Amino acid sequence: MLDSIINAFTKGDLADLNAKMLHSAYWAQHNAKLYGPEKLNTILANWFTLAGKCTVLDYQTVKHNNHYVVHLTLESENKNGTINYIFWLETDQRVIKSVQALVDTAQLAAASMYELKQISDSLLTADPLIISDYDQQDHLQDDIAWPSKLIGKNNEQAEILDGWWAIWSQKQLANIDKFYNADAVINLSSNKHPQKKALLFEFVLSKANKLTRSFTQLEDIAIDGQQVAIKWFLDGDEASTKIRLPFITLLTIENNKITNDTTICDILAFNKSFPVSALFI
Repeated sequence: MLDSIINAFTKGDLADLNAKMLHSAYWAQHNAKLYGPEKLNTILANWFTLAGKCTVLDYQTVKHNNHYVVHLTLESENKNGTINYIFWLETDQRVIKSVQALVDTAQLAAASMYELKQISDSLLTADPLIISDYDQQDHLQDDIAWPSKLIGKNNEQAEILDGWWAIWSQKQLANIDKFYNADAVINLSSNKHPQKKALLFEFVLSKANKLTRSFTQLEDIAIDGQQVAIKWFLDGDEASTKIRLPFITLLTIENNKITNDTTICDILAFNKSFPVSALFI
């Protein structure tokens, strides 16, 4: 399955990946869902138009029950930069039931020869947001989800994942020094090169300062040894606008410390949905 994804997005080999997709499967990307046999044609055609044939510099996989997460670090054809692309598959390891994909479109724009507006216009039009689906005031009847509630408090990764989640959910920025290794490698959306812990501090703080009633929601967690994948949302009010921003985070945990953090969101798709937002200014 890994080879099928790599070959599709680096060589244009559509047949093998398409054969693994159930007829009823959907492909979600840029906050939109595509159904039907032409979904991969649409995704791949746009990818090769913008990025060309890329080279895989590195990859990471996380397998857990019916989840299979693939993170590709791709170098653009013109070698103008790297692009992080994450695929979250629901699969029985034989066929794919659904794909939720996140591409760092800010990195894609930097690596592409196209103007920013051309790239933004080429993205899928996002599905409409239904406010009641994600308004935090509608979800306070039950305990707020923490990683340990999803994976069990006896899981050896539970404490450190709860500590990581507190950084985002409670703005407990002191946990960055507490739970991250001193020389942890951190990849955040729009950055061309890996960063240090100080940038994560600034990244979280910048979002907290621009949102009111901010609320983070876990969607799913997959754990495979030292590798952890988390699918989650940042919700909040920005001025009079209610926003929702999907993230996928991949963590490597060694000796009870986070040594690698890749946290990706689709900035151009977000800006297309919320054109007056200043969240990434």
